[in-house]
Amino acid sequence: MHTRLDFLYDCQCDTCKHQTEVLNLAANPFKNLLKAAENAYKALHKKGSYHPNDLNEVEAYQDLIFETNGILSRAFKDNDMSPKMLESLENDVFLFSGLKTHAQLFEASRLLLTEDKTVKSFATFSKDVASIKSNYNENYLEAEYDFAVGSVQMAERWDNFSDSNRYYLQYRTAADDKVRDSHEALHGITLPKDDPFWDKYLPTLGWRCRCTAVQVLKELAEISDSKEALKRGEKATTQVGKNGKNKLEIFRFNAGKQKVVFPPDHPYNKVVGAKKAKAATQKLNIKELKTTADVNQHFADFAKQHPHYFAKGFKHIKTTTKRGVNGYTYMEGDVYLKKPIMDQVREGINHIKKGLKTTLEQETALSTMHHEILHNSNKVGNVRMTTLQVRYMELANEFISRKRLPDFLKNLGGNLENKVLMNNRTNTGYNTMVRNYDALIDFVKGDRTKIINAVEKHLINENYQIQAEGLINAIADNTPYKLNKNNVRSLISYGLRSSEEHYKTYLNANKELLKTKRR
Repeated sequence: MHTRLDFLYDCQCDTCKHQTEVLNLAANPFKNLLKAAENAYKALHKKGSYHPNDLNEVEAYQDLIFETNGILSRAFKDNDMSPKMLESLENDVFLFSGLKTHAQLFEASRLLLTEDKTVKSFATFSKDVASIKSNYNENYLEAEYDFAVGSVQMAERWDNFSDSNRYYLQYRTAADDKVRDSHEALHGITLPKDDPFWDKYLPTLGWRCRCTAVQVLKELAEISDSKEALKRGEKATTQVGKNGKNKLEIFRFNAGKQKVVFPPDHPYNKVVGAKKAKAATQKLNIKELKTTADVNQHFADFAKQHPHYFAKGFKHIKTTTKRGVNGYTYMEGDVYLKKPIMDQVREGINHIKKGLKTTLEQETALSTMHHEILHNSNKVGNVRMTTLQVRYMELANEFISRKRLPDFLKNLGGNLENKVLMNNRTNTGYNTMVRNYDALIDFVKGDRTKIINAVEKHLINENYQIQAEGLINAIADNTPYKLNKNNVRSLISYGLRSSEEHYKTYLNANKELLKTKRR
């Protein structure tokens, strides 16, 4: 493939003297691309094989796609086009970045094995793919970025050209000694916007082409012969190589009309597995959350889809500098989180949006978020409470928060990868009393599903001042033993202030409470 691309990207034309704008890939921010490429090749070697679907599974591959897209997307700087056109062009650049990543990984994967079908050492593999890596991520990228700049500019012009019959479009070169003869022959061609010439020969007509098209008043310009213009356009985009193929034919497209940046027939689209790589890339084409404002908007949209999480409606999600807390809420549709936790929430959601597995740190932060959101599910709202009432309320809220964490992650579009968080979340001061309540359920051989449902129903529907009753009744009503509710209250109360070790000793000392079974 890279041999074919070398031929495609090299003009090999004596009359083309244009010097391309060179991207300094060794300097910020482009050094991140080279680092991402190195990590992708390391991941490829470690995996020992490659399949297009890996683009959805291997984070290093995705990083390379996003870094490539980041560089090519610089072509959109200071644009003035309609949101619809911009979105379409941005999607095309992202898809191109995915296909480019696929092309180089596929090509490199063919150099993974020795003649006896064993995986080469990384040193040998790295040496063998060095030219592939540098070509794709330096040489080809320079030409692709340069083309993207011109293509985006022409798409922007097309988007802003008037459809009025008062105007023609006119082809113009840069009018200097660097212009190719074949492009010079197109200079001055003047035709209506709907002429078929512009379907194929709107600039940019090649790598490093600087030609453009402008709008001119009909009465001030002489219309060209359309058939003659088509012949010149065909000649300008014809360069047949030794393989008998015309390498310039791919430039016969209209970026503005087709709403794309790169040639639809670019070789990246024809690599083995390109269709699957395209499908995989499209799944990754998401808008990452970069700020707290993005997180806020994400959960505003989430609240519309899952309104039961916010009984009073969604208000906002913000960071807090308040000491001694991970987060808090006034139960008015508001959530406040410490910045490190907010950052992990943002990254966790980005992982979910990309189809990646969330990490323990991310899910721990999302657990904190869920705890505060669950407070907002209460239909009564905030009330004054005593210190003891607060303890019972937080016990109920944290107990349900962690038991329903898989549902929360599922509603966010992900899966709970670290199920330990359903029973043990060490970043909260409520962890011990919740684990003690879990131990009490086991002690009385309670029906866990019924207890969770009962506590949840009471938590959502009843006043926070009486959450102790919900916790007590859930245990007393869903155990095979006949238990006095005052005894259950004492068992729960001791768990609010006891260590796990002491609580187990306390429960064992009260086994006589389990002597009588229900009939």
